[in-house]
Amino acid sequence: MIKKFLNIITWVASILLGAVVLLMATQVFLRFAFNSPQAWAEEVDRYVFVWSIYLGTLIALIKGTHIRVTFLTDKMSEQNKNILELITNIINLFCFIIICFFGIQLAYDNRFSEFYTLTFMPQVLFYLSVPICFSLMIIFLIVNLSNKINNLIQN
Repeated sequence: MIKKFLNIITWVASILLGAVVLLMATQVFLRFAFNSPQAWAEEVDRYVFVWSIYLGTLIALIKGTHIRVTFLTDKMSEQNKNILELITNIINLFCFIIICFFGIQLAYDNRFSEFYTLTFMPQVLFYLSVPICFSLMIIFLIVNLSNKINNLIQN
């Protein structure tokens, strides 16, 4: 199930990142070829890019590919590595909960704000990237933590 979820998130993030590149390339072309930039394109591009970044962070968390320094952990026994990873995941969980809380608060505070160049689009679409992506990270960490705790108990 996690693999299917990961594939869906990867596709969504890839499509959003492709849209960012296409939209920005079009914006550059319009600016330099026709001297007619579109103000809305840069704003939308920025917001779509933020969504792709947060989804990419979720992908990196699920795959376990975040950058980390493993100089000390490489010298540890397997059991100590597992305990350290458990502690790290618990710390991450608390940090993600705090970020999610403030992300929800920020989205709520901006629920009636509109985009600057597209006045019919609510800015809450942009601000929801934090609580949605961090909620998904929290769910993944809880599932991952329960599996790790079960493995530690069985060993």
